[in-house]
Amino acid sequence: MHYLHTKIGQGELRRSDVAFSLDPQVRQVVEELLAAQAPMSVGRVNRELGRKGISCNRFDLRVYLEFRRSGVVLGDMYEIVRNIEVRLHRFIKRIFIAEYGEENWWRGGVPEKIRADCAALLEKDPEPAPEPYCYTHLIALREILDRGWPVLSKHLPSAVSSNKKELLDRLLRLNRIRNAVMHPVRGENLTEEEFEFVYRLEADLGPLNDPDESTLETPADTASPKAGAHGIESELVSTLAPVEEVEENASVPSGALLQQDNSTD
Repeated sequence: MHYLHTKIGQGELRRSDVAFSLDPQVRQVVEELLAAQAPMSVGRVNRELGRKGISCNRFDLRVYLEFRRSGVVLGDMYEIVRNIEVRLHRFIKRIFIAEYGEENWWRGGVPEKIRADCAALLEKDPEPAPEPYCYTHLIALREILDRGWPVLSKHLPSAVSSNKKELLDRLLRLNRIRNAVMHPVRGENLTEEEFEFVYRLEADLGPLNDPDESTLETPADTASPKAGAHGIESELVSTLAPVEEVEENASVPSGALLQQDNSTD
């Protein structure tokens, strides 16, 4: 556990990477057990799995129960969505500056309506940002990509540049997920499929480098340092064997993995 927490603290691993590395079918049964019964120890959960004919490494199970809470995985979802939005924002500006120049990129690349909306928000802001472009949101970035596709697509990774419509549709879905994360009081629960979708989009976009670099594509294993095990054949947790037998008396609260966490501790 100390090793995992260290890697997470160093930014080399996400907590949701660890939680989702356990076999999906095992996770489903574990969640059903926790939802149906009172708080259960790691040992008891493992015994219940055994009664159902499911074999699971005790340490893997302990790690999953540690990292399964909604506050953990939703925090990672925010980080990934934010990362994608910020990278797109910076990428678009860099490419337009390279194409139109430092003085003309704003008018040359950004549609007039978006420029006007951003200028209005800047004017109303009591603590204005350095430039109007700071007021673009994800849907505005999507429209800029749509309108500026002939210029921007040349510098996108092939995984996304080969299908404009698919990328635009993925950004619409990303915006819906973003709204669910940023407005938790609406009570929208995110599914594991949506986590997989966001992880994959982040990996497909890659680092979005500067246009003057020798290549804008990176190998799949380095395209996204935090892409985790999603879509990649690896098992983050099960390769870490415990040195000592884990304790069985640690209780785990019931509740679904992706339900809103209302605990106050």
